[in-house]
This record gives sequence, C-alpha cells and structure tokens, in this order.
Amino acid sequence: MTADAPYPGAPGDNTTLVDVLRGYEQDGWTTTFELFDDGSLRCGTCGKTISPDAVKVHSLRRLEGASDPDDMLAVIAVTCPHCGSGGVITLNYGPEMTEGQVALMHHAQDHRHDGNDAAASAPDET
Repeated sequence: MTADAPYPGAPGDNTTLVDVLRGYEQDGWTTTFELFDDGSLRCGTCGKTISPDAVKVHSLRRLEGASDPDDMLAVIAVTCPHCGSGGVITLNYGPEMTEGQVALMHHAQDHRHDGNDAAASAPDET
C-alpha cells in the first residue's frame, strides 16, 4: 500500500462523482438526457429522441468507489445531434451495466479526440 492508494485497487486521485459532475457542469455540459432500454436517449433541451448510433461521446471518465473498487461508474459527455446541447450521463461500468447502457456504449460515436475535453478526463483534470 502507498500513500496515494491506501487500499489495493482504490483510485489514487480521490476524485468523487460529485467533483466530476461539477467539473462538467462548470464547463457547460448541463443538459439532462434520459436513457432508454434500447440505448436511445431523450434530450432534455429539445425533447427529441436520439438513436444510440447518433449519440456523440466527447469524453468518458471512469470512477471506482474508494471503499469498494467494484463500484464502477463511467460519466460520459454527449451532445444532441438535433439541437447541439451537451450534457453528461452516469453509467454503470463493467458487469453492472444495464442493457440500455451496453447498447448506448456499443453504438455511440466516439468523438473523444475532437478537442472538446481530454478523452479520459473530466473538465479541469489533467
């Protein structure tokens, strides 16, 4: 064990889900999206439904619970192709993913290297 990671498998950066969500919100990712069982989304700004293959993922930040490394989450930053609004979705990551989450991640367009945010970081992370 080290000072950076006191428990085996625990994240060393102590970043919380609240910190990540706050960073995205401060960077303008404020739209709410509703995820359906087929992987499609409903945009909270324009109300249109987005098929999973039309969803653009600009950033993905994985988190693990400090007390339970099996608590795996992913926060993804996405934009609506209809109105251009951006927001985040929090997903389970790994064996706890729902069918809708799997469908979304399998079909979504990977735009993580488009320069909006670091591909595997939330805003303000290095």
